[in-house]
Amino acid sequence: MPEKGIRSTYSQCPFELLMQDQKGTIASGSGFFFEVDDQWFAITNWHNVSGRHFLNHKPLSNCNRFPTHLTVKLSSYKVGSRSEGTFGIAPHNVLLYDGEQPLWLEHPQLGPACDVVALPMDRPESCPKFMHNAANKISKVKIPIKPGCNVFVIGFPHAISVDFGLPIWKSGYVASEPYYDVTLEGEQWEYGGLLGGKKLPAFFIDAQTRPGMSGSPVFARFYGLWDMSDPYRSVDLDEPEFWDRDDVALGGEGTEFVGCYSARIMSKENEAGLGLCWRRDVIEEICRGNQSGNNPHFSMT
Repeated sequence: MPEKGIRSTYSQCPFELLMQDQKGTIASGSGFFFEVDDQWFAITNWHNVSGRHFLNHKPLSNCNRFPTHLTVKLSSYKVGSRSEGTFGIAPHNVLLYDGEQPLWLEHPQLGPACDVVALPMDRPESCPKFMHNAANKISKVKIPIKPGCNVFVIGFPHAISVDFGLPIWKSGYVASEPYYDVTLEGEQWEYGGLLGGKKLPAFFIDAQTRPGMSGSPVFARFYGLWDMSDPYRSVDLDEPEFWDRDDVALGGEGTEFVGCYSARIMSKENEAGLGLCWRRDVIEEICRGNQSGNNPHFSMT
């Protein structure tokens, strides 16, 4: 760990996004890279690229403006007109449409009801290899992710960054059983849970996030004793040859990428201070599914 420099590799993961049209910037957000079979994707929320609420499809901008492209702000050794080797942030223009066809990938079954998209995008050569690492490749450590577990949403609240463009960490907790899907917009009924509504492959987190963090990577952190080969297996210190094992963390600390943050854009969840974390496997399904998005302005109006 350097004393003078970036002290956490997780700070090197996300990047800031500006959602723009021909008139300029509409909103800011966050994103990160994800790698599947040596192919790179830029990950963010569906509502960021469409400019619409992912469930009711209503415009998010009061002026009915919708993004046509993104400005992706990536670390670079070549910044503006300055000489090669100058380090800083360089903007990259990323188109969202080829004609009327969206260039992003959506979930193959859920489509826009999953508030996560993947844009095929290689990390530019001018971007140093130690910056904007793929979130799913930073660490191979597996930890027990359970309610009450610490989580960190790392992104750009209200477009705030530090120094040359480093993100802000917002801490919180896993607020629901992460294996079980969340249901939104359902009705209460006497048998428990919600009747109707939309079932989504995500879990709740309790964190004081702010606008601009939509699309941030979420990392969970666990402290203590756990089986690193099977995080959900009970650890028995009295089992034979326990002290000869090399796959048990004793009083250790582990961090694991768990998903993509989606802002508190539902009224009830907003009142409860809850946000959504779309699970890691959902992102991989999108990248592997290669399902092109539908135009949100033709198919949903």
